[in-house]
Amino acid sequence: MKRLLGLVQHLNRKRLSLQGKPFFEALRFLIIYLIIGIVWIIWSDQWLAAFVDDYDTFIKMQTYKGWFYVITSGLLFFIILKSRLTLLKVLSDRLIHQATFDPLTQLPNRNKLSQIIDQMISYQNPEDSFALICMDFDDFSNVNELLGYHIGDQLIASIANRIKPLISEDDIMGRDSDGFLFLMDMKNYPDNQLINFLEEIKKCVNQSWNIENQILFMTCTMGVARYPIDGDNFADLYKAANAAIHQLKEKGKNDYHFFTPSFHLQRLERVTMMNELRKSIDNRDLNLVFQPIYQMIENKIIGFEALIRWKSPSFGQVSPAIFIEYSENTGLIHLIDEFVFESVIKLCKEWSQNELKDIIISLNLSAKGLANAQLMSKVESLVHRYQIDTSHIQIEVTETALIANFDVAIENLRFLGDLGFSIALDDFGSGYSSLTYLRTLPIDILKIDRTFTKNIGLDDKQDMILEAIINLADELDLKLVIEGIENVEQRDFLLKNKCLYGQGYFFGYPTELKNVYTLVTSDFKEANSKNKSDML
Repeated sequence: MKRLLGLVQHLNRKRLSLQGKPFFEALRFLIIYLIIGIVWIIWSDQWLAAFVDDYDTFIKMQTYKGWFYVITSGLLFFIILKSRLTLLKVLSDRLIHQATFDPLTQLPNRNKLSQIIDQMISYQNPEDSFALICMDFDDFSNVNELLGYHIGDQLIASIANRIKPLISEDDIMGRDSDGFLFLMDMKNYPDNQLINFLEEIKKCVNQSWNIENQILFMTCTMGVARYPIDGDNFADLYKAANAAIHQLKEKGKNDYHFFTPSFHLQRLERVTMMNELRKSIDNRDLNLVFQPIYQMIENKIIGFEALIRWKSPSFGQVSPAIFIEYSENTGLIHLIDEFVFESVIKLCKEWSQNELKDIIISLNLSAKGLANAQLMSKVESLVHRYQIDTSHIQIEVTETALIANFDVAIENLRFLGDLGFSIALDDFGSGYSSLTYLRTLPIDILKIDRTFTKNIGLDDKQDMILEAIINLADELDLKLVIEGIENVEQRDFLLKNKCLYGQGYFFGYPTELKNVYTLVTSDFKEANSKNKSDML
């Protein structure tokens, strides 16, 4: 790379020195020409006068001398211009080659293939077709980062040299960042012959590579786009082939996949949805709904779980399961966590000044949010700003969130606990359900997953497991909340087993903030009836 950079810099300096400023460059040639002309006139006349005495001969020699000067100076300028134009052509060709060919493998790069394909399409017979194959080395960045870029370069060059013999004269192989491109004439690949070629490429790559005594094992993922089915220009075909790679990598690697338009539409829809979600977050267009949590013996609301909801301008009401997953994959989940925390803390401050001052608000914290030090600082700042009683806020985390980054999660849970928040382990029983770490986790509340609740009275063994969990929570002095209660039989079973707190559609559906006050101040039947009618 250093040699290449040095060559480019040298060529650039040469090009600039040759170009110069046009006026001064022309003036320099003119001055040289004038000097040569003056010297020639003075010295040639003196020389001629010294050796020629006859006047007629002198006149003839003057004419010959003039023609000699014109022809000689013309040849001289021809040689100079030819030399300079030749040098410029060489430099230009080198620069064009560098712009269109990969210096490592000497293969045409993506820009060159783009030119070739677009030219082919402009002259192509409509009945002809070809395929563009994008090949991407799996986890190639690990080679560069762990072993060095020089190892990665040697590996790519070695693989290229091994693949080149597989390429026929009618096909073209090119270089594309961490992989290769293949332009295949479909006339030479009837039936499943293209698949056979893809298998050969995969087999060629899936071998051990000895690079500077480092044994490396490589795999590759390939996406295939076909002209004119998947695009009528290079840009569309390249995009389609890469979309096929992404589609395959969502399921696995080390294989090939043909582009399917439906997947492209799904990805486009996802991008559109994420753009709208980001705008909604920035504009504070997300909203919270609240599902009541009951003290079942007294049939009284003791708190609400705040649940995030989003209505997209293009897609309408979007399921949290969808947009939360998308936001976790794109990093937007951090902004959603901040929005929920700030909204709940503001609400807690507001409720502390009215009849809802004793009501608990529970919120959900994502796995990435639990590991986010900036979010922890933000929460601490909000607590100090609003001067709230943090004991009225419960933070729910799932087992999966804990396992994702256990040490950091425990540290941040302790930090939140020190701020006064109650910590609840949510959906217990749906994940790893390790009983051994319950004694060490800094949690106050155990929320049993709805999968246990729905089978109450239907599965004796599961009822026994649920009873054991209830007893375990009591022994560990953990407050227990059962999720997913949907009928009176489930509630009665839980009351019989001394479980005091419950949540589910039997008690109330998620409802808007404006209905919370009515729910708290109404009796159970009236509240439940109104809550169901306000279901989102």
